[in-house]
Amino acid sequence: MRALAHIGALAVAEERGYRWYRLAGTSAGAMIAALVAAGYSAAELHAIMGAIDYRRFADEAADDHLRLQQVSRLLFKLGLHAGAYLEHFVRELLLARGLRTFGDLRLPPEAAAASDPPAYRLTVIAADISRRRLLRLPQDLHSERAGYGLDPDQLDIARAVRMSASIPFFYVPVTLQRPDGGLSYIVDGGLVSDFPLFALAPADGQLARPLLGFRLCENDDAADQNGGHDEDGQDRSQAPALLPPGNLIAFSQALLATMLSAHDRLVLEQRTRGIEAIRTISIPVGSLGATRFDLSRGEIEALYQQGRTAAERFFAGLDPGQAGSAAMP
Repeated sequence: MRALAHIGALAVAEERGYRWYRLAGTSAGAMIAALVAAGYSAAELHAIMGAIDYRRFADEAADDHLRLQQVSRLLFKLGLHAGAYLEHFVRELLLARGLRTFGDLRLPPEAAAASDPPAYRLTVIAADISRRRLLRLPQDLHSERAGYGLDPDQLDIARAVRMSASIPFFYVPVTLQRPDGGLSYIVDGGLVSDFPLFALAPADGQLARPLLGFRLCENDDAADQNGGHDEDGQDRSQAPALLPPGNLIAFSQALLATMLSAHDRLVLEQRTRGIEAIRTISIPVGSLGATRFDLSRGEIEALYQQGRTAAERFFAGLDPGQAGSAAMP
């Protein structure tokens, strides 16, 4: 659960007076961003995440009978685990703060009027592998280009986090029925954008607040200057859409195609915006896998401390007390 490192970095930022106006996240970072948007402090998240049994995120124990069920689920539902506990966990924490849908996270009218696209405190990144495209949730649910025909305000926040954290093959993908009769398979947003700073950047490149990214990397040297993206400047967003995958082989092919061709214009525009006030805290977490749910208490605390150490290094030369936006992979 590498996102624990985010909490350590957030704690240092909060201790220096930083507060978050808008947030964006991908995969486990979407979960942390959602909880911060709901008003949880880093100290509260540290206590919550330090006390849970992470094995529950795999939904069930792995005895021989359940392994057979998992194989069957992988073959027919395209994932080993249902992902029910992840969604339930996030929803209960959000409900405790009076939040359920993105309508509860709309910015005030004066902020929304100046926003491009419609303004929410939280943006979650996912990937539609049936159509080879990146999704900004909830904004893209109603756009003409996306064609999902859904009201962004009505999207369940925990459901969006579940979409963004649908690790391919590990979790069953979330499906969306489209008005055209097609079925979209939604998976982990890290497939197409593992560092969604672009989701918080205005179209004109003029930031009213500092934009701060928390990026997990294998080591200190892994932090580059372009936020971890490898775009070559080519627009592949008009590639023919795949039919919804109906079996494991088609699903695998769709995943590969999405990785290669789903760099939407939204991501590619990041290179041309020339935004100056973007800062990145790179947090080395080694080679820890995204599905390591058997962490010891010592490993959990070590991740938290790695986040703190990286943030303390970063903030050493900056002024505290600035309100800003944050993006977490």
